Amino acid sequence: MTLIILLCGLALEYFLGVLDDVRQLVWFGRYSDWLENKLVQSSYWNSAGGIVMTLAGPLLLILLIDYGLKNIFSPLSYLFALAVLLNSIGPKFLDESLSAYVDALDAEDDVQARHYAGEFCQSLAAPDPMKDEQEIIECIFVQANERLYAVIFWFIVLGPFGAMLYRLANILKTKHQDIHGDYADSARYLNNLLNWPSTRLFALGNALAGNMIEAMEAWRSNEDSSFDANEAVLIASGLGALHYRPETNAQEGEVDRSYWVRAAQSLINRTLIVWLTALGIMTIAGLLA
Repeated sequence: MTLIILLCGLALEYFLGVLDDVRQLVWFGRYSDWLENKLVQSSYWNSAGGIVMTLAGPLLLILLIDYGLKNIFSPLSYLFALAVLLNSIGPKFLDESLSAYVDALDAEDDVQARHYAGEFCQSLAAPDPMKDEQEIIECIFVQANERLYAVIFWFIVLGPFGAMLYRLANILKTKHQDIHGDYADSARYLNNLLNWPSTRLFALGNALAGNMIEAMEAWRSNEDSSFDANEAVLIASGLGALHYRPETNAQEGEVDRSYWVRAAQSLINRTLIVWLTALGIMTIAGLLA
């Protein structure tokens, strides 16, 4: 059922864009703030224990609901898993944002283009769509993992619990990205830990869907035993799979403004097909076995 739920969720996203306006998970930000105010004086809070306490409530609730629905009427648990998956993707569906960014570039609407560039790079000082093209494309690969691929991976491994675990951990990392302290460091470490397998599988998918030789060489040259290498591996392999050559933009008019963004969007979508195909093969093999 995992494959069917994923296909249903992705179909709803691609064709309806159902939850962009409602899945900001504002409630979790308020809940974590409330919990911090209550427990900040505790000796366990400013550590990994604080992260565990923050995540425990929502995730235990998901486990209890999922367990209860499976015992009452199992199809309800599938609908619940689909709802959790849809709320874990995002907060905005990347393909839709990329299409809007491409439209803004083609229309030479610099205001809208900068808006989406800032969204991809999670920066108030939005990068210039033309001067900082490579930086934006690098951010797009990172966002593809955080918004979609890591969620899919953990949904496959741990079901709705895994998908929401990743989304909430990512929210905590983003919320504390400019803060120093053991709690913030633990949030970043957990996010890096959860990103490790998905970034490697995403890189492998990019290699299979794009320029394999360049992607694998870039992966090998950037691989490290540290979790901190996640983004470096993903970005390098993504640019390699894309066969990105910024110098082709040197001569005006040779490549249109949105060429490399569209190429990155196409690669990301092809990689998704690779992932789903692999999952389908494993599902069929499991049924036959």
